[in-house]
Amino acid sequence: MPIYEQTYRRYEARAPLRKVRFWPITREALRLVLARRWFLILLIGGWLQFLVRVIQVYVVTRFPEAGRVLPVDGRLFGEFLGIQLMPALLVTIFSGAGLIANDLRTGAILVYLSRPLTRRDYVAGKLLVVVILVLFITLLPCLLLYLIALALAPEQFLKWELAWIAPAIVVYCAVIALALSLVALAVSSLSKSARVAGLGFFGLLMGLEAVHNVMRQAFDRPEAAVLSIMNDIQTIGRALFGITARRYAVPWPWSAIALTLIVLACLAILRARVRAVEIVR
Repeated sequence: MPIYEQTYRRYEARAPLRKVRFWPITREALRLVLARRWFLILLIGGWLQFLVRVIQVYVVTRFPEAGRVLPVDGRLFGEFLGIQLMPALLVTIFSGAGLIANDLRTGAILVYLSRPLTRRDYVAGKLLVVVILVLFITLLPCLLLYLIALALAPEQFLKWELAWIAPAIVVYCAVIALALSLVALAVSSLSKSARVAGLGFFGLLMGLEAVHNVMRQAFDRPEAAVLSIMNDIQTIGRALFGITARRYAVPWPWSAIALTLIVLACLAILRARVRAVEIVR
């Protein structure tokens, strides 16, 4: 019987799975996060404003004179998402702080990358966890609110000149989810403690907000607003929904450039920190 030489053969995933190799990472991380009862309560709490806004739309459609106090137009959805930034921030902290930090602490990241997974698969799988959860309390309730508004007041919302509302909702929610998720993952990759990473993420956002306020008040420089990640996100939202800017608002292209630079910086940090070998110094 002939004996054939057996050489090393790289493992290849089945064809249907090659493009979604990150999904098992996302699925397992979501299962662990959603197993916490208090986190489910946080997600449900993120929908409270949705109920308030539905009541607002209903009242205005049944009592038009209430529109003077509770205006309902395209700006409603921008204001809704602006308020949803705080629940989205909390969800990001509690879901994203430990995604990479825990793997660095336990060494699980080496196990992940020793399998037929690339660094891109690993980052995409972790990123999708936070993106899904943030979109659950931003995009989903806002689109549902828009559909309810169409059903209750079609003569007011079912107009060609208001067709921009749905795309604006999708774009703004994508900006919120990607910006917060990437910053959270980058901070998580810099620590081996989920608690330290969570505090670091919150401290970074609040610290930049404080620096922005100090520079604005001390030097009267409105362009200092670009230093605040939260302000940059809100500026893009105001531009999308035509909400009147505040006194110290900056042009939205400045905020878009600032967020782009922040995203690139986060990707550079993840590229440096997510690796298949651990460097011991």
